[in-house]
Amino acid sequence: MVSMCPASVSPFGEDPPGGVAHALADLVIRSAGGDEAAFAELYDALAPRIYGLVRRILRDPAQSEEVSQEVFLELWRSSSRYDPRRGTAQAWALTIAHRKAVDRIRAVAASRVRDDVYAASSVRPWS
Repeated sequence: MVSMCPASVSPFGEDPPGGVAHALADLVIRSAGGDEAAFAELYDALAPRIYGLVRRILRDPAQSEEVSQEVFLELWRSSSRYDPRRGTAQAWALTIAHRKAVDRIRAVAASRVRDDVYAASSVRPWS
């Protein structure tokens, strides 16, 4: 299991070889190869942070759980596209989580607008 303990990060913010960032990147790379155990470990390491970010954005616990599940599905499906040279695995996963949460807010808002437009257009005058 990957420890998210800050003790594995140097005081300068760089992750030493064998540190948390390297371990998470390795888990993503192994997941890309279909390693379900690696993905389970990745889930255990990232689930609290992903759910926390999504919950802060959506505020609704049920929707937050749903979106978090969508995030992990996306991580599994797109793990082969992860490039450790472009950023840490955690940053990559949290970016996906943020985008999914914002997409959910936009979808809910668009649905409300459609419902309001439909309701307003279906009202018949009393004449």
